[in-house]
Amino acid sequence: MIRRLATVSAAAFTGLLCMAGMVGAAGAAGAATGASASIPQPGGRIIRAHEPGASALPTISLNWSGYAAVSAKKFNYVHSTFLQPKISCTGAPNRWTSNWVGLDGFTDATVEQDGTFAFCGGANHMVAQYVAWYEMYPAGSVAVFRVKPGDQMDASVRYSSGKFTLTIADLTSGKTATKQAACSSCERSSAEWIIERPALCNSSFTKCFLTALADFHTTVMRSDVAQLAGGKVKGVGGFVNYPIFMVNPLKTGGFISLDTVSALSGPAFAATWDRSGTTVPITLGPER
Repeated sequence: MIRRLATVSAAAFTGLLCMAGMVGAAGAAGAATGASASIPQPGGRIIRAHEPGASALPTISLNWSGYAAVSAKKFNYVHSTFLQPKISCTGAPNRWTSNWVGLDGFTDATVEQDGTFAFCGGANHMVAQYVAWYEMYPAGSVAVFRVKPGDQMDASVRYSSGKFTLTIADLTSGKTATKQAACSSCERSSAEWIIERPALCNSSFTKCFLTALADFHTTVMRSDVAQLAGGKVKGVGGFVNYPIFMVNPLKTGGFISLDTVSALSGPAFAATWDRSGTTVPITLGPER
């Protein structure tokens, strides 16, 4: 199978780019990588990070933190609620964060996800902006509406009768967006509850990088439940699950954590921002 991971056409994000005011000199230019990057890429699969020869556990990632559940049976449902975290903007460029839920992406290359992202925009990167989005393979990420810090968000992905239904709702404002689509190649092999630093890419996707992590302080993802085909809805702790820790490479070798993920407390966990880290060049291209 060949696909581009989490890609989206420039047209697909035209509304977001106009709404966010991030085009041109005020845009999210990739100074650290030389990329003229302006297209945000929330979602996409995990980018794992390991020292050569080191154990694969715990799961450390360049772009994800949170929890993933896996099963030999297929997942039909994943859900979470969270308060949209308020980010602090200091004027530094390329500061982003995203909260989302999804199926797939932990052990395979398909992605069915929805949530919100926040970034520091404006001419001096001092204006915090918040947007809800979804991504459904094989289409790219789609921005759907603005949100405000403190809004109660409800995110879910459901599979039934050959179709995925992705729903992101702002319970505070009443805004909601739902996308239905079929995907015969989506494996439904995992469920995830994630805080992420997204990628930014130029229009041709030849230059991409992971952003630095915006200071989201502490965010709590609650009602973290999932369901297997033919099974009952259970909290993340009711499945084989893996905590995921987001890290940043160090110039001297090794990694440093960007946030701290708590142990599960029922169907909930907290993540606390530690540091922004740096932008990290990546390749979003065809996977075989």
